[in-house]
Amino acid sequence: MKKIHWMAVASLLSLRLFTSCVDLDITPTSIVTAEDIYNEKGIKAYMAGMYNHLPMEDYHYDTNSNGTEIGGGYYVGNGLSVWTFWNSTGEMVNRNNTGMTYHRSGYWGGGFKVIRQANTLITSLPNYPELANQSKSWIAEAKFVRAYVYFQLAKRYGGLPKIFEPQSLDPNDESTLWVARESHADTYDFILKDLDEAIADLPETSEVGRANKYVAATLKSRVALHAGTTARYGSEKFQDWEVDGVLLQGIPKERANGYFQQAWDAAKLVETGGKYELHRGNADKEANYAEVWEKADSNKESIWLRKFDFNMSVHSYNSMMCPPRMASEGGDRFNPTLDWVELFDGLPLDDNGHFSAFDEEGNYLVYDNCQQLWDGVEPRLRANLLIPGRLYKGGMKLDLRAGIIKEEYDPAVAKFKKFTVDDGAAESNLNSSSMWNKEVYDKNPFRERTFLDWSRQGSADQQDPYLRSDGVKIFKNGLDGPKINGNTGSNTITGFFGRKNLDITVDKASTVHQTSTQPWIEMRYAEVLLNRAEAAVELAQNGVASYGGVDMLEDAYNCINDLRDRAGAKLLSSPSELSTEAAFTNWSNPGPKGQGGFVEAPTRGLQIVRVERYKELAFESKIYWDLLRWFTFDTQIRQYRRRGLYSFMFAKGATVDGNGIPDGKYIYDAKSCEEGSGRVNFGAVNRYYEGIPTDELKNNPLLQKNRNQ
Repeated sequence: MKKIHWMAVASLLSLRLFTSCVDLDITPTSIVTAEDIYNEKGIKAYMAGMYNHLPMEDYHYDTNSNGTEIGGGYYVGNGLSVWTFWNSTGEMVNRNNTGMTYHRSGYWGGGFKVIRQANTLITSLPNYPELANQSKSWIAEAKFVRAYVYFQLAKRYGGLPKIFEPQSLDPNDESTLWVARESHADTYDFILKDLDEAIADLPETSEVGRANKYVAATLKSRVALHAGTTARYGSEKFQDWEVDGVLLQGIPKERANGYFQQAWDAAKLVETGGKYELHRGNADKEANYAEVWEKADSNKESIWLRKFDFNMSVHSYNSMMCPPRMASEGGDRFNPTLDWVELFDGLPLDDNGHFSAFDEEGNYLVYDNCQQLWDGVEPRLRANLLIPGRLYKGGMKLDLRAGIIKEEYDPAVAKFKKFTVDDGAAESNLNSSSMWNKEVYDKNPFRERTFLDWSRQGSADQQDPYLRSDGVKIFKNGLDGPKINGNTGSNTITGFFGRKNLDITVDKASTVHQTSTQPWIEMRYAEVLLNRAEAAVELAQNGVASYGGVDMLEDAYNCINDLRDRAGAKLLSSPSELSTEAAFTNWSNPGPKGQGGFVEAPTRGLQIVRVERYKELAFESKIYWDLLRWFTFDTQIRQYRRRGLYSFMFAKGATVDGNGIPDGKYIYDAKSCEEGSGRVNFGAVNRYYEGIPTDELKNNPLLQKNRNQ
């Protein structure tokens, strides 16, 4: 009887599934017979085990712990993730994660275990002619899995050992397991070759959670884009590292256009296949955009999902990320920054691209109610945020307010100049004894309560209401924050709560840990368009104006406007906007100013694409890796202070609903965050790559070190 000596299969087959409905009722054993595995049911379970162990930065990913089994912060099972690198890119922050958070280092052995699983399938399936009709697609799927894991490793380390067959230990010669690293470029080349072969042999459709031709093509566009930007920008920041004639860290710059062409080709293939498209199922653009994740299971934008359900695996995104008042446990880990919010259309901005709600005389503009500011903004932004005054989680109204303006000040008459400092450098807490707008105010009007009032009580406690002359009691601070420096509580520290991927229909009582089941969207069509647009602009600005008979700038222009049209954003007027002119810069950095200067880029055209990625792919674990492959992390996130938006309501004329939540006229103040406002730094350029794990260097003397270790 044929046998596979397979120590890991038992655990693979007993853990949670990547797909939602695969039968894994197989008796665990340390030696599994070929008859158990090499049949349709066995292969399906085997595949599920590999998918289960893919290193995906989903709801379980945790940068603060090693994870289970596979390491690197990746969990197989029900991890409770609090820490995330979304806090490090300017997308968001929360009171628990205010420093610089990196991806979890050390992912290596768990990756090569999955690679071994894939190699075993690829090399063994041809020995079973009775499975020939299905083997071709199964082998292709295993190559996709192998490519996905190798890509996660290449992003971290550069060049890698190429191991395409299962290794066997010779007890008399352990050196048979030693393999040297391929060059950085050769590593990307064999990953892309695997994906080409997967694309060729995978079917056009697949069950949810498994790869098909277009899943593989989407991954290829992602991989090739990473390789191309590494080639073009890497050596400008991180000195190439060559050992014994092998370029382990760094890709020759002349290879860049070739990789961008591969990225464009792969993205174009997804379009021509006709299986996926941007979701446009709802005429209401805000509601439609929210359906990208609310209806991820059924819309045609979702290309590749990781499924969760109560029978297999759950997560805690709803309880960890929603406002704490709306959860029975957890909450308050999802506070988008003003720096990110300012990237969207429709907000009042100054010429530098920063929030500025002032009249011509420099007085705060007065808004009629808590929702008016948001009525005219890009629908995509409204879909990404929880909006004050709206009902969520079973009818709970979001209440955000940093304080009130006393009753004696009439909103129709009273005029106030800015009372804080917002220059990207100052740490301007509202209750500061030393930092306020001293050019206008002798004393801090917030701290001294000259025309403002606020409470030191926790936002949701409201033990200290404002008593108006007519006897009406008004909550000074919003029930949902923002938390200010000087009061208790655990609410948002930026003045915002994020919404993406939240299930806002689950009521408070049901919002507890380990009960969330919404799928993780690992790939969607919006990313395909963004990959294609970026590759096209990179080509057009570097000597390839036309490729495959297509004008590259025109193609990028169409891709971006397709996304913007769906989002309800302002469209580009012509391809000429994707220019080689200098990109906008932020705050005191030298260069031209304008909206989007927060996102660094070598040209204005590339900045437009990169800003679109920030807007579209935020909170999806993509932007962090973008900053690494653009090699802008060390300059964009340098001496960076996160910023928030703080609202104040006039007590005069305010009304109170049946739950005691007031609404009235508002002003808005932009400044550094009340907490987490310390300067954040990515650090030295050595952080663009990880060092090879020490134990791996000991076990494999041929495994060369990286330059930065």
